[in-house]
Amino acid sequence: MTMAFLKLESFDSDRVLEETTPITPHDAETLRARAFEEGYGAGWTDALDQMRNEDALRRGAAQEALQAVAFGYAEARAELESSFMDLAATMIATVLPDLTSEALRRLLERELRELVQRQFTGRLDVLCAPSVKDSLSQILAEIPGLDATLLEEESFSDAQVMIRVDQSTRLIDLDSVTAALKSGIATSDDQKDSSHG
Repeated sequence: MTMAFLKLESFDSDRVLEETTPITPHDAETLRARAFEEGYGAGWTDALDQMRNEDALRRGAAQEALQAVAFGYAEARAELESSFMDLAATMIATVLPDLTSEALRRLLERELRELVQRQFTGRLDVLCAPSVKDSLSQILAEIPGLDATLLEEESFSDAQVMIRVDQSTRLIDLDSVTAALKSGIATSDDQKDSSHG
C-alpha cells in the first residue's frame, strides 16, 4: 500500500520548486532514517552539552564548598590557638605563682638528696629568701645524712634558691622560668599579630 504525500507550496524565495515526482517508499524510509539519525545525534549533542554544564556547575559548587571549609578550618584553628594562649597566659599569671613554692621545695629536696647519695663531704650552703627560710629548713631537717647551712639572701625572691657546694653553685630560679613562659606567650601573640595583620 502506498501512501499519498501532500505536497505543500513553498514560499521561500531562494528555493526553486522541485519537480513533482512522487517519493518512493524506499526514499521515504531513507529520509525518515536520516531525520531520525540527525535528531538522535542532536539529542545526544544537547545531552552532552547539558552534562558538561551541570558538571561545571557541580565543580564550581565543590570548589566554593572546599574554600568555605578551608576558610572555616583556618578560622577555627586561629580561634583555638588564641584561646589556648589566653588560657596559658591566665594559668601562668594565676596558677603558677601558687605552684612555684611547692615546685621549689621539691626541686631543692631532689638536688639535696642526690648530693647525699653521692656521699658529698664538702661545705654545703643553701641560700634563699628570708620569707621561705622556715619552710626550707624543714626540708633540710627531713633529709638524713645532710650537713647543710641555710643562709638568707635578701636579693632572692620566694622562687629562687642557690645551692653552694664549696666553690661551685647551682641556682634554682623559678622566677626566670615564669618570665620565660610569659615572654614566650607574648612573643607568640606578637608573631600572630604581625602575621595576620
